[in-house]
Amino acid sequence: MAGSEGAGASPNRVSTLIKLLGEEREFTSVEIAETLWLAMQIEPVAEVVSAQSLSGTVEASATISASLDVISQPDLPPPLPPTPTPRANIAAPTPQAGVLPPQVLPVWLADPAMLTDSLAVIRALKPLLQKAEVGTGKRLDEAATVDNIARTRLWLPILEPKQEPWFDIILVVDRGSSMHIWQRLVKDVVRILRRYGAFRDVQVFDLVVQTDQSTGDPVRLLAKPEHPGHRPSELIDQRGRRIAILLSDCAGAYWWDGTMLPMLQEWGKIMPTVVWQMLPAWMWKRTALGRGTAVAISNDIPGVANQRLKTRVQERDEPEDAHQRIPVPVVTSEVRDLTRWSLMVSGDRRQVTPGFLLPQQGGSVPRSKSMEEIAQDRVQKNLSEDAGSDTDPDAAFNEALETIARERVDRFHDLASPQAQRLIMLLAAAPVITLPVVRLIRDAMLYEAQSPLPVAEVFLSGLLLRLPGQEDRELERVLEEERERVQASLEPQDGLSQDESEREPMPLDRQDLVQYDFAPKVRQVLLEVLPAVDTIDVINSVSAAVERRWNRVSDQDFRAFLMNPNAEVPEGLEGLRSFASVTAEILGQLGGEYASFAQQLRQGAGEGVPPDKPDVSGSTFQELEINFLNDRHLELDEEQFLEDFPDLEPFEFVDAQLEDGSISPFPPPLQTEEFTVITVQTQSDLEPFEFTSARLVSQQTEEQTEWIIQRQQGRAYRLVEPLPDEILLEMVSIPAGTFTMGSPDDEPERYDDESPQHDVTVPSFLMGRYSVTQAQWRAVAQLPQVHLELDPDPSNFKGDDRPVEQVSWRDAVEFCERLSVYTKRAYRLPTEAEWEYACRASPVFLAGPSRAGDAVGEGVNTPFHFGDMITTEVANYNGSSYAEGPTGESRGETTPVDYFGIANAFGLSDMHGNVWEWCQDHWHDNYEGAPTDGRAWLSENDNDSRILRCGSWGNIPRYCRSAYRYSLNPDSRLNYIGFRVCCSSPRTL
Repeated sequence: MAGSEGAGASPNRVSTLIKLLGEEREFTSVEIAETLWLAMQIEPVAEVVSAQSLSGTVEASATISASLDVISQPDLPPPLPPTPTPRANIAAPTPQAGVLPPQVLPVWLADPAMLTDSLAVIRALKPLLQKAEVGTGKRLDEAATVDNIARTRLWLPILEPKQEPWFDIILVVDRGSSMHIWQRLVKDVVRILRRYGAFRDVQVFDLVVQTDQSTGDPVRLLAKPEHPGHRPSELIDQRGRRIAILLSDCAGAYWWDGTMLPMLQEWGKIMPTVVWQMLPAWMWKRTALGRGTAVAISNDIPGVANQRLKTRVQERDEPEDAHQRIPVPVVTSEVRDLTRWSLMVSGDRRQVTPGFLLPQQGGSVPRSKSMEEIAQDRVQKNLSEDAGSDTDPDAAFNEALETIARERVDRFHDLASPQAQRLIMLLAAAPVITLPVVRLIRDAMLYEAQSPLPVAEVFLSGLLLRLPGQEDRELERVLEEERERVQASLEPQDGLSQDESEREPMPLDRQDLVQYDFAPKVRQVLLEVLPAVDTIDVINSVSAAVERRWNRVSDQDFRAFLMNPNAEVPEGLEGLRSFASVTAEILGQLGGEYASFAQQLRQGAGEGVPPDKPDVSGSTFQELEINFLNDRHLELDEEQFLEDFPDLEPFEFVDAQLEDGSISPFPPPLQTEEFTVITVQTQSDLEPFEFTSARLVSQQTEEQTEWIIQRQQGRAYRLVEPLPDEILLEMVSIPAGTFTMGSPDDEPERYDDESPQHDVTVPSFLMGRYSVTQAQWRAVAQLPQVHLELDPDPSNFKGDDRPVEQVSWRDAVEFCERLSVYTKRAYRLPTEAEWEYACRASPVFLAGPSRAGDAVGEGVNTPFHFGDMITTEVANYNGSSYAEGPTGESRGETTPVDYFGIANAFGLSDMHGNVWEWCQDHWHDNYEGAPTDGRAWLSENDNDSRILRCGSWGNIPRYCRSAYRYSLNPDSRLNYIGFRVCCSSPRTL
């Protein structure tokens, strides 16, 4: 339905559509709303359009209005014065024998969507969702007809050409062995493209390569398994109104040997063709794409075939046959990548998409050596060079394996994203590694990793290997048995009814059965640096999931089973013995009480001392005699025991006795002493929450530069603190990291006191999601006084959800002290470094060069967390222009917190403008000698001026920048000064 039709549609027709979608199509309420939104966004476009006209249409559809009225501000406070001046193969890693048997470990978890924000994906594809004229037929334009009758009072129909969606889609799914972990992502892509009806048609084909075929086309495209399939040439649309999308990781042998090249070249000559890559960009060169030449692709002709795209070689040497090669764009599941590609296809010459000039023919399939083979080669080389050495070959082999493991882990840390690095560290503590376990750990402990790309980095890093003995036929058999077992366990027993949710069968997929293990020595290397608390959290999470599954099929206590080597194992759960063994291996590295528990697990798994021969080391003869006599199954051979007993050696000692009554008795009398009990609370105090972040992106038109808001969904963790009168305080968990504090020399309108730039490492802490509101202030102001009296209603601009203002630095400190006493947590003001770090929300979690496109690297040195510009559509300031940017609305007062509905990448709102926020630090003229560990920078005189950050509703944008520093006397109270609170960690006093 076109946008014009939606505008003139009657309520009855809309109701009928909603009923149809909800009852017959089983759409959810969210999907119905998104479908209606999408219908309003599809814009008509002529069948034949010029590059300029279509580009303008695309730009207009994505542009926000900048024509905001400038309101005078008669009561505005005076402006604040400025402050003083190798290429490796990932296609088929060599499998190795792992510690787990091939039987499936019974861990079944929900399979959540990998593309969680389907509407964001459709919005990214919006430039392709236009309509084109079809034939010469006409239809009634209801909206235009009604408007014409109202204006002219002539009952004349207004006709418009028939239209249909611009493109249809053929989606080719690679089902190779390395693609089985992406079946959930494939389902999501198919669901999104089909459900919204944005394209003329969406056809899905499985890619089948017949390698044993000597003649004809070896590539067949199957819509259904029972169909004979299509040749790629049969799916070409000569009109160029079809887009071919290949979902693949480009790692299969048929990509390396050139089997796929003819299809890509044939399609690329006629219609737009793209590879939708499962892997992040830094891994592309390790796939078959690496045999091509990396290029940047642009375009100014709407819907043009790949052959006519413009390319710019990104490598040092351009291939001699570059003019004969067909460029193939490559995108990932990231919304920003899809947006750039769709704009490029629609003819926006400003957009650039990465891609490759693939060669004319393929080559041999590379094979990388296993770590054992590499280690063996190194040992043999070293032994041959030092023939006279008495080195133990086995010890040298193990040492070489560990060295190679460290090298590969270090290389992964240098290249992978922070989320992938964190995920693989946590997996090292998992006793078993399957896709459900990965989902469990990702959702429970890696809340910032919403993209599927970190999972791809981990599975195809070479550090994880699929265990052998897991053929598809065997997995199907085990899967069918498990389905029957689950169904039987869900049947009501003895006539007792069960809750419907308990009887609902769990979805089982073959790829969930596949088990993985780390390459030799890799797990040990990772566990060396993984904190013990994370290790225990992972083991607890996985063990809890296993235990829930165990309880569905067995009445035996799960923990008792793990400790008892003679306990009977239920059918199909044989893998649990190895589960206990691997858990013991992981816990044993922690030492202390964990090592003792690990020994019990080893014995329960049958790997410890045999049950008929107990460990007697460290026991006295009398203890052994008592133990042996109490056991009917054991007989004591005393003579043999005495023969094996070690020889005794004499030693001298001094025997002392107390005879003088003047000496104090032992033990001395007990004395009372007061002490403080500290209760440490774990990350379970934190709960996840969703938020919307935004960036301002420029678009150049013929007349001016316009700024559009690009929104995306984010997820973070928060601590919700209850205050008196049922008021809540939201504290956001800010991760530890390193950032560059201060502004670069080329930042517009900067000051010298923002120099020199310096790296600061900030520990993790909690920070208020918003500035303290007037409702929160009143709730705390009624608490018992600590040092100062507090006015419960000091603000000039009234409103419970507005930030409190007209509070001094000392008032804010008193607020924190009362809050600390009430909550038993150490609340405080942020340090200046913490504030700027939290505002920029762009930490560098690990040392190393940043890569273009990394989410954690964006915006580190931009003036605002929105990017290079600020507008009154995202922040509350006086509406004046920044760096020749747009002017906007001057509201002349504070706005309620979260008025704009957006946050930065950490989930913090209103970090630019609205009210200034007090910090702990005293004022210093520059950063010479400033701390680099996030601490407050204090002077000896407590009455010196204190730092403020953020800017306010009455300031120019220059004062709202991330790096801008301001100071006032700590007793100052003004209607543009507020604060937000921090807490060092989620702990109680």
